[in-house]
Amino acid sequence: MSPIFDEQGLGPKIKSGADSDDCYFDCEECSLMASMLRNSVVNTTAGILSMFMGFICSIIVARTLGVEGTGIVAYALWFMTVATIVSDYGMPQATLRFIARDVSSDQPYSALLQTLLSRFVVTTAIMAVGIGTYALWLARGNDARGSSVWFATIVLFLSYAYSTISISAAQGLGQFDRAAKMTLTGCVLQFFSVLGGALLLGPVGAILGHTTRHLPQALDLRRYLGQTAERVREIPADVKIYARNNWISGSVFALFGARIELALIGFFFTIAQVGYYSIGLTMSGMIAQLAVFILAFVVPQFGAMHDNADDTAFASAFEETIRWLGIVIAPIAIGGASIASELIPAVFGEDFAPAVWPAVILLAFAIAQALASVISRAILAKNRSTDELRMMLVWCGATTVSLLITVPSYGQLGAAWVRGGASILLLLMLSIYCYRVLQLRLPVLALIKSTLAAAICGATAAYMLTIVSGLIGLLIAVSAAAPVYFLALFLLRAVTWKEMRPLFDGLKTRMRSSKAD
Repeated sequence: MSPIFDEQGLGPKIKSGADSDDCYFDCEECSLMASMLRNSVVNTTAGILSMFMGFICSIIVARTLGVEGTGIVAYALWFMTVATIVSDYGMPQATLRFIARDVSSDQPYSALLQTLLSRFVVTTAIMAVGIGTYALWLARGNDARGSSVWFATIVLFLSYAYSTISISAAQGLGQFDRAAKMTLTGCVLQFFSVLGGALLLGPVGAILGHTTRHLPQALDLRRYLGQTAERVREIPADVKIYARNNWISGSVFALFGARIELALIGFFFTIAQVGYYSIGLTMSGMIAQLAVFILAFVVPQFGAMHDNADDTAFASAFEETIRWLGIVIAPIAIGGASIASELIPAVFGEDFAPAVWPAVILLAFAIAQALASVISRAILAKNRSTDELRMMLVWCGATTVSLLITVPSYGQLGAAWVRGGASILLLLMLSIYCYRVLQLRLPVLALIKSTLAAAICGATAAYMLTIVSGLIGLLIAVSAAAPVYFLALFLLRAVTWKEMRPLFDGLKTRMRSSKAD
């Protein structure tokens, strides 16, 4: 028996292989990735659109606000993430992992979520008051510009924070399509809001524009808080431990492991250097964001397999997930690195030429970051959050010390190399742990094949740019590299037609059903 989500996406149900005529996670005829895409085409599309829209908005900010304005907005987005993780006490992660236990098949209302949210409101409010107090202090010191930026950051932070717990509830109940539709709506609003805000209000307007990206999902939280839902009087011990460990791990990661180089570059250099570095960080971050969308099912689905003691299905799903994620992410990361020298000056402007090499490094190592996210989620699904916390503490310490040594002397280029090396280190640490403790193996040969195919793809794109440069050259390079990548995959036997056929059949079926609706 293996767990799957029901067709309405209201929660996990059990379906045996004997009576499973459809292509689910336990189907022998198709891979896990094929099943995931067939059952959540909209979700994958939303991930691609979110990545694309984030890139477009970064171009808008760079073109309208210049290097310094880009640095200010980058700081606000970084602080948004840090403030959310520090103040959420692991409640979004606990919601994602455990909400399915608390919900009936006919109603999406959750008493557990009601209880967690009552605490979430308090902790996020304290954080907002703290930021507001600092903004008022700046205003009293006649720093109206700085004060307005921090007040805008409060709005951004609250919008993002509530969207995280809302999307955790949706994905924890298997409602990937609904969460993806909220993302699509937010992306459309984000484009117009960032453009209009940047033109009218400068960095403050751009920050407020980014708020609309998360607002639809945040407002959708009401769906899971029905009037009849009662609060859980006492949160179960395993939920508390899981939330606490995730909170500590996430807070340490946010403060010392993720984007701390922005603060260090700003401290030792100038806000302009932050603007340069943020371009590469944004581009690599979009790849990580795409991976998050693709992997939306991992924690609840893997968690259900673990709860049912289906270790064989867990191991198989783990390998297939990593394999297919590598196939999807590798050409974007390596291909992006190969065209960055032409792409960044062409779309962001010649003023951002110093951002090229840090971006190349960050993009090339984005594969390791994406793969590490799969392993981390598998560890959490196995209820090994304490072990994951210990590894994150060690990793964050090593990363922070390396950045403190490197950034003052080598600036953004040194920060990029440290960040890339840190991604490889994290991947190795998590992989060794999975192999020795959880008996989970990475499909190393498959990853080598997909990476080699992506390298051939990137080399093709780079060669085309030596013939034709500019935006036209970029279009030609991407158009030539894409079929080369697919051909290389088949020649290297990274994928086979037998695997791809159920995927395409599933996509066609899903698109027909979407049109019918």
